[in-house]
Amino acid sequence: MNELTVIIPFLNEGWEIYKTLASIRRTAGNRVDILLVNDCSDDLCNYEEWSKFFGTSYIRNDQRRGVAESRNIGVRNIQTEYFLIIDGHMRFYDDQWVEKLLSNLKQDERAIYCCKCRPLDVQGKLIPNKPSFGAFVGMDNQVLLPQWIREDIHPNERIVKIPCILGASYAGAKSYWEYLKGLEGLLNFGYDETYLSIKVWLEGGYCYLLKDIEIGHKFRDTPPYSFDQPKILFNKLLILETLFSEDYKERIYNMIRKESGALFRDAQMIYLDYLDEIGQLRSYYDSIRTRDFDSFLSFNGKYSSLNQIPVCRI
Repeated sequence: MNELTVIIPFLNEGWEIYKTLASIRRTAGNRVDILLVNDCSDDLCNYEEWSKFFGTSYIRNDQRRGVAESRNIGVRNIQTEYFLIIDGHMRFYDDQWVEKLLSNLKQDERAIYCCKCRPLDVQGKLIPNKPSFGAFVGMDNQVLLPQWIREDIHPNERIVKIPCILGASYAGAKSYWEYLKGLEGLLNFGYDETYLSIKVWLEGGYCYLLKDIEIGHKFRDTPPYSFDQPKILFNKLLILETLFSEDYKERIYNMIRKESGALFRDAQMIYLDYLDEIGQLRSYYDSIRTRDFDSFLSFNGKYSSLNQIPVCRI
């Protein structure tokens, strides 16, 4: 029986799904389970047939749930102890990546692991001069957006603690994901990495970058689906309310309100609809918290003080 499931939530990815599955099977064979979570695609591709061809499990959402909930659905439905969540447009290169990943996962299950991102253009070619070594969370500009760490400040270490995951290849133990309540509360799309990374830190765990597992990620100018901007903004407010300290929350709240303009009122209306759920999440995260928010700011600040370039992954 396999120990790892690759979870691929997707929407209208077309042939990228076929190519991603082929890449996984070519490098990992049948040493991993694969679960496709189709978030109600309407592009007429026969994803279920591809699933059968590559020997994967398959779930189709009855309506669009968004990437966060699709990831939650994926983790809930796996039969293995460990998972790797990726996007639908990824490429694998190392025939031993499964063994390397499992070795790290078993070392510390109170963690989320981020594989090293190999940036690819839409043709699948390497994008030069874009090194990446995990991410930090923007606090003074591009608020709450993960921003690439472009400098390897730990060149002699293969496994590095980082403030925030980024790059669309995240691994962990199913039990830890469930303990953290995964991405519960987020709507549609946006700020998954920020939410999960800060929760891991406050609970007492760590986010790690695995430098020796590199996975290609195709970066596109536009995705094959639309965004609901008020819901993206709502996700920011959710993170503030459930994870931030009271004093710092007010400062960031005012920054978000200033930069969001007319969208802010729409996000607030959504927020009012979820008050009870947000309150319950806040209480739960407070109950499992072992570190204070200032300690995250201090760790995050060691990286944000470097000269970095903000990148929004799509």
